[in-house]
Amino acid sequence: MGYKPKQKIYTLDFTGTDHEGLQVSIRGLNTGQYMDLFEAKSEAEAGGETSRLLQIMASRLVAWNVEDDADLPVAATLDGIKAMDLDFNLAIVNAWTTAMAGVSAPLEPSSSAGGPSLEASIPMEILSASPVS
Repeated sequence: MGYKPKQKIYTLDFTGTDHEGLQVSIRGLNTGQYMDLFEAKSEAEAGGETSRLLQIMASRLVAWNVEDDADLPVAATLDGIKAMDLDFNLAIVNAWTTAMAGVSAPLEPSSSAGGPSLEASIPMEILSASPVS
């Protein structure tokens, strides 16, 4: 019996951004899909074709809490993604890639971050020469 890795679902956090309150659940990618995503993202950000990027995003999107101007839910599908501004979709892709890369949030200012380094306590002044006997 072989090992089957669990499929990761990321819950993206938009706290402190222009999209405060947005909730997105999106599946992770295998390595080949991850490489394809970055290639498609680079093309889209350079003003090129965006359809491949949006298709990859739609294939992994599980759920979101997006509503239209009539307060109706926007489907978490390719058509729903296409109905949104490109900047909005790129913000989701950026949060997704950051989550997949495992970049953790910065430490809280009150954190000791593990205390002072021992190297800071090592004296650095030059000692006097030892007398020769």
